[in-house]
Amino acid sequence: MFGPSASQGYDRSSIMYSPDGRIIQTEYAREAMRKGSIAIALRSNTAVVLGGKLLAIDLDFPNSKISKIGTNIFTIFSGFAADGRALISRARVETAVHRMTYDEDIDVKQLSTRLADYNHMFTQQGGLRPLGIGLLIAGVDEFDNQPRVYFLNPGGGFTESRAKAIGDGDAKAMKFLKYKHKEKPIDDMPLDELKTLAKDTIDFVADETLADDLVEIWGMQVS
Repeated sequence: MFGPSASQGYDRSSIMYSPDGRIIQTEYAREAMRKGSIAIALRSNTAVVLGGKLLAIDLDFPNSKISKIGTNIFTIFSGFAADGRALISRARVETAVHRMTYDEDIDVKQLSTRLADYNHMFTQQGGLRPLGIGLLIAGVDEFDNQPRVYFLNPGGGFTESRAKAIGDGDAKAMKFLKYKHKEKPIDDMPLDELKTLAKDTIDFVADETLADDLVEIWGMQVS
């Protein structure tokens, strides 16, 4: 995908455009995101679910992919684990500052906006590199009791979605999810069906039925 003809030195800085209008380092970061283990977020009208495949190396216990950020907000990432840990720490700081300032939980979109701005900063200053992760943020907003899912990319963009897959096999996962959405709209699924769909999608990408200790699933129902 990338080589001497593609970069020609334009990948040495995250603030330098190539002649065809690309920021090569941001594309490297997106490729790092795609090489991480699969992560999935699903949202219906009444529930939200995160799911991911865990990686176990040698005799190590696998690290959790899903992290709690606030009272009703969780995240899952794909890409470099160290970059994911740094962005999750930033998310927790933003959540705590909002709580201390306004005495209320931050909503999912506002947190996503702040983290997207943080990601974008790494493409605006020399000497920095974009974070090599994609982040899925899911939760239930307190003010309207509605489930939300947002995807943050390494370049600082973010989108709201009802179903999103990132990581190794993301195209295959999205094809599977689109097929299932045609059979039964994801918007109409209760929590248990969303969890089943998340597990089925991960198994479909892996081409096998994975053991429960290799898959992590989290879900929340609106109250």
